[in-house]
Amino acid sequence: MLRKVCSLTSFLSFIITLLTSVILYIVPHGRVAYWAEWRFWGLSKEQWGDVHITVGTLFVIALLLHLWLNWRPLMAYMKNKAREMVVMTAPMIVSVALTLFVAVGTLLHLPPMQQFLDFGLSIKDDAVKVYGNPPYGHAEQSSLTKFCGYLGFDVNDALAALRAAGYPAEITVDTEIRDIAASRDVSPQQVYDDIRKVLVKDPFASMPPKPPEGLGKVALTDVCRSFGLPVDAALARLAEKGIAATPDLSMKEIARKNGMVPRDVYSALRGQ
Repeated sequence: MLRKVCSLTSFLSFIITLLTSVILYIVPHGRVAYWAEWRFWGLSKEQWGDVHITVGTLFVIALLLHLWLNWRPLMAYMKNKAREMVVMTAPMIVSVALTLFVAVGTLLHLPPMQQFLDFGLSIKDDAVKVYGNPPYGHAEQSSLTKFCGYLGFDVNDALAALRAAGYPAEITVDTEIRDIAASRDVSPQQVYDDIRKVLVKDPFASMPPKPPEGLGKVALTDVCRSFGLPVDAALARLAEKGIAATPDLSMKEIARKNGMVPRDVYSALRGQ
């Protein structure tokens, strides 16, 4: 009975752990997922992560118990034809070599491990184009007052702009951005856009003084989308500062190309 329960638990928890691993592989970066209120099958990034940890732990426990119950067959794999114990059998040597190749190869950025990681990163980065990038970490958890204070908006003007855009009268200056978004079933990025649409005359001047988290990995075109910047105007502004750039390059790539750091490129966009 115990052997059957252990084997079935190992199998089922492995399936769920495998599923959550795939989901977490493709889920947007945390700042983007929280900003967009990202969900898959009704679960948030945080909930998928919690399931991955707990069910993954169950899988490890069941696997260890399974190994204990099947210790003799496992030891038989390490014996030669004369039934003598030989730890480094041919199968064991291949297994160790394969494991070390993947582990060390990952740290040394060797193929195909690096390509696998890059593919997952590209999926996460593409999410920025769909959901936008928050102006600062966990901006969706900020009250409208704090959000406007960080971005230099008048909170009462912002509240009036939102109500004019059709947001319910119940929202106040103390309502969190994510709750304002939920009141109309839109993303926090849309709330941000609706405020800027009315209050922002110069989108470059309204950029936050501090660069958003993860800015270096974001393409210039996505930075422009997040802050409502005309791409041509952004390129022209960088060119005035002697910074060569194209819309598809990330801020880090633009900085490296011009002997700078991403923060300098961001400051140039703001006109500093």
